[in-house]
Formats: sequence, structure tokens, C-alpha cells
Amino acid sequence: MKKVLLTFVALCCMVSAWSQTDEMTKEQADKLNSVTIKLMDQKRYEDAIKTKERELTILKTLYGETDSTYIIQLAFSAKLYYRAEQHQEAIKVIEKAANLYAANVSNSDATYAYYLDNLSLYQISTEEYAKAVENCRKALTIYEKLGRNDYDLGVILMHMAESSHYNDQTAEAIKYEIRALNVIKKVCGEHSDEYLDELPYLQKYYKAVNNEKNAKQVEDQINRLNKEKEEGIEDLPEPVTFKSGEECREHNEDAFKCIKYYLTHKVSAQQINQAAQYIINWSEASDDVKVIVGKGLEPLTSEKNLAYLVAYIASCSYYCLTENIKELDEEHFVQAIDILLQFYKPNSELTGKVDLLENFLKQQEKGKLEKTLHKIFAENKKVQ
Repeated sequence: MKKVLLTFVALCCMVSAWSQTDEMTKEQADKLNSVTIKLMDQKRYEDAIKTKERELTILKTLYGETDSTYIIQLAFSAKLYYRAEQHQEAIKVIEKAANLYAANVSNSDATYAYYLDNLSLYQISTEEYAKAVENCRKALTIYEKLGRNDYDLGVILMHMAESSHYNDQTAEAIKYEIRALNVIKKVCGEHSDEYLDELPYLQKYYKAVNNEKNAKQVEDQINRLNKEKEEGIEDLPEPVTFKSGEECREHNEDAFKCIKYYLTHKVSAQQINQAAQYIINWSEASDDVKVIVGKGLEPLTSEKNLAYLVAYIASCSYYCLTENIKELDEEHFVQAIDILLQFYKPNSELTGKVDLLENFLKQQEKGKLEKTLHKIFAENKKVQ
């Protein structure tokens, strides 16, 4: 019996020792991955490739080639080869990663679509245009079935357009490019860098089929959007009437965009009323924010101070959304008032002075504001 127990203890020690070794080795792989990313950021791609190869050796030993942990990093190494302009090696590696992923993980998810899309991009660089079209079409078919209308779909459509163009299918390229731009416009906005950087490709494809009229229209669109962007125009949602808290939640990102715009612009800004109306409509119906304008803050409800009431609602909502809390605690209430005062300072010359906020600023300079806000917060807590 004693011998059996000793054997059991020995086995436990072996398992423990193996676990520690495994953990150390995985930790080493993680460190190599971090080094690779730093080298990549420094554009030292050759060194990054060597570091990634060491990491892959560890992961292959630990998990084998069929494990997703290995495959994902193998696919990443293809990106390094591509950036190092070793395009044939990039193709070879991403093909291996895609095949391993399809055989051992999934041949119908987003990651597999990304690998096929990357393969297509790398094949464009080696002028294998027919193969690029084929692989990008596979990627697009898989991704469309997932029902996602996001930026990644836009990227795949861009590559589909590019590969089609180089494969002498420019009419198809125009079709895919328009779809890509529609997706990017919806996700990022038409004044975004992503949208403006992509528009010239549509112009290029129109010129390739001698459609000078449409090419000129795209050029005019680019010039107009760039001018509007220089003037401070942003892609804000139009105000709508929300019927439920659930509907509001679906538009939290739009509300957040309006909140950031409102709090970082003067009341004279071209889209300030649009942002204000959206914030008001959304905050009134939202179940995710509860903004109380109680004792000590009554002057904000005056019609002449409406701009600052909206700013207060916006600053409270900002913390509700970023901190995932429905109602502010005292700490975030103080921070919300601070944001309100930052908004007030540059705008007071345009709106006229507000006694309440002027008093808050004076107390802030003397270091007494937090004490005052503590009393206001406590009083309103009693009323609730």
C-alpha cells in the first residue's frame, strides 16, 4: 500500500512539473508575440518574422498544427511576410493557415473568410488576378451568409473590386466598389478618412471604362466632402423619435457620437442643434441613463439656459455609457459638472453668463466646489 501511495505521489509531482513547464513555455510564446508586435510597429519586418518563427515552433510543440492557437499565429506571420514584400512566402503561409483552419476549425466562419480575403490580397500583389478573384469571391460568399454589414464586409468588397479590375472585369469592379462604399458610409460616415480614401478607386474604375461623366461626379463629390470636413462637418445621425428603451439601446453609439460632438463644439457650430435634439430625444426614452436635474441645478431648466441643460444631460449620459451605469454616483456627478463647466467657459460669451455656473467656477478656483456638489448630490438623493 505504501508503494502504491508513493507511486501516486510521484505521478502527481510529474503532472505538476509538466504543468509548470507548459505554463512557462506558453508564457515564453506570449512574450515572443509581444516582441513581434513591437518589431512590426517599428517596421522591422525581417526581425519580426524571425521572432514569430520562434513563437510558432513553441506553439507547434505545445499544441500541434491543428490547434487554432497555432493556426492564428501562422496566419499572422503571413502578414509579416507580406509587409516585408516577400509576397510568394506570404501566399504560401496564408494558404497553409487557411487549409488548416478549414480542416480543423471551420470553413464557414468569419476567420476563414478573412484568411481567404488575405490570400486574395497577396495574390493581387503577385499579379495572380484570376486566383485572387476566385478566393475573394469565396470569402465574400462566406461573409455574406453571416449577415454582418460591418467594416470587414466593406474591406472584402474593396478587395473584390480591386481583383476584378485587374482581372479585366472593371464593370464588376465598379459594382463591388459601390457596395463597399455604401457599407463604409454607413459604418464610418461619408466624411471619414476610410470613405474619402476609398472614393478615388471608384473614380479610377470609371475612368478605366471611359465613363468620364461618372468619374467627374466622383471627383466633385471628393472635393465637396473634403471641403465640408475642413469646415467641421461630421457624420451625425438625424434626430428621431424613440418609441422604447430597447430602440434607444440600439442607437447608443449614435447618441454617444452626438454627445461627443455637442460637448466638444461651440453652440454656434453648424450641427449643434442637430446633436442637441438627438441627445434630448434619446435621453428621454432611454432605459440606460437616468439624468436628474434636481435641487441646486434648477437654473439649468430655464429656457435661456437650454444649451447648458443639454450639456449637463450629455455629460451625465457620457459617464452612464462609458461606465455602464444607469445613474451617476457622486464621483461621476462631480466629473459631469466639470465637463459642463469646460463646455460653459468658451460658450459663455455667445450665450451670456449663467449665475449658477459662474458661482461654480469661482468655487472651483478656491477648491470648494466639490463640497458644494457633495451637498447637492446628497440633497437630491434624499428626494429620490
